[in-house]
Amino acid sequence: MRRLRNDLPYTFRPPHANSVLRSLGLLVNRRVHLARKYQIWKIEDDGFGRVRDLCGDGHSVMLAPNHSDHSDPHVIMELLSRNGMRPYFMGAREIFEVSRLAAWALQSMGVFSVDRDGPDLSAIKTAISLLERGADPLVIFPEGEIYHHHRRLDPLNEGVASILLKVAQRLADGKKAFLVPVALRFFHDPSVESTFRDRLSKLEDRIGWLPKPSMSLNDRILRLATGVLALKETEYLGVAGSGSIQERLSQLCENMLSIVEERYPRDARAATPPERVRALRYRIRRRLLDPENPPSLENREILLDDLDRVFTALQAHSYIGDYLTGDPTIDRCGEMIMKLEEDLLGFPTYPVGRTARVTAGEPIPVSDLLASGKIPVKGGAIPLTELLERQLTDYLVGIES
Repeated sequence: MRRLRNDLPYTFRPPHANSVLRSLGLLVNRRVHLARKYQIWKIEDDGFGRVRDLCGDGHSVMLAPNHSDHSDPHVIMELLSRNGMRPYFMGAREIFEVSRLAAWALQSMGVFSVDRDGPDLSAIKTAISLLERGADPLVIFPEGEIYHHHRRLDPLNEGVASILLKVAQRLADGKKAFLVPVALRFFHDPSVESTFRDRLSKLEDRIGWLPKPSMSLNDRILRLATGVLALKETEYLGVAGSGSIQERLSQLCENMLSIVEERYPRDARAATPPERVRALRYRIRRRLLDPENPPSLENREILLDDLDRVFTALQAHSYIGDYLTGDPTIDRCGEMIMKLEEDLLGFPTYPVGRTARVTAGEPIPVSDLLASGKIPVKGGAIPLTELLERQLTDYLVGIES
C-alpha cells in the first residue's frame, strides 16, 4: 500500500483511446509489465467468452475484479485483448500524477481517472457514458485499494453498483446491463521459497534488527510483522500494544481514525475503516487546497500529519491477523512478504515466475433483476453490492492451486 501524502489539486483525465497506441501499449504491457516487472509467465482464464458475447451484442458490461496485486489491471487488459475486446478502465488519480507521459499513455489505452476520496462527477458521468454506448467493457476495481491477500475480499465500494444501476434504468432497444465478477489469484513458482530467507533478512535489517535466518519461516514472518506493528504503535501512541496481533491491528486503526476525526466532522455514512479513511482524506485535502483561506505553514504540517495517520489506519486495517497462521501456504507466505516489502521498502519484489488464474464469473443480469423487482430501483446498490461480494468470494475460493 503506497503512502498518499500529497496536496495536489485534482484534474480529471478523460480516456482518449487510440487504436494505434493501444496496439503499442498492449505490446509493452505484455513484454515489459507482465513478463519482466511483475513476472507473470502464464495466464489461465475461464469465462471470458461470455463477456465477449455480451459485448458483441451491444450490451452494457462492467467487470468488477478483486484487487490484490499491482499486476491486476495488466492481466485483465491482456485477457480482454486476447478475446478481441477493447476495455476501458477507471483508475485512481494517483497513477496519472506520476508524470505527464504516464497520464498520456494511460489515457491512450482507455484509462480515465477517479478521485476515490470525493464525489468525482466527471468520472461517474464518463463511466455511465461508456456503459450506455456498449460494445466495450468497463473495468472498475470495487475494493479501491490493493491489499495483497488473494483469497479474502475487503468490503466493496457501492459506487460500482450505483453506476451500473443508473445505466440499467436508461437503456433501451433491447440492451441490458450486466455486472461480471472477476476473480484473480496468483501462484508462485515453487522456487520462490528459496528467496524468502534473504528477503526477510533485508526487511529485518531495514528496521534495525539482526537477521534470524535460522528461525522457522512462519515464526519469522509473524515476528517481523509484530515488530513493525510495535514500531507503528510506539510512533503514534507512545507505547507498544498488548493482546493478539488482530486486536492490536484493529485498535491501532481505530485509534488513528478517532484522533483525526476529532478535528473533522465524521461522515455518518462512512462505516467501514476504508470509508472513514476516504471521507477524512477528502476533508483534509479540501482544507489543504482551500484557495480562499489557505492553511498556515503550521496548520499545513498538521494536515499532512493527519494524512499520515489515516494512511497508517488503512495499513493496519489491510493486515489480517490470522491470514497466514490459518493456512501458511507458500503463496500466502509470499503474499505476506510482498506486503511487508511494499510497506517497508516502497515496492514489493517479484523474484520468480508467477501464474495468474482468472475467472470471469456468471454475469449478473442487472437489468433483469431491476425489471423483476428483485433489486429495487431506490437503494438497490446495497443488495447488488452484497450479491457481487458473495459471488466474487465464491469464485476466489474456487480457484485451486
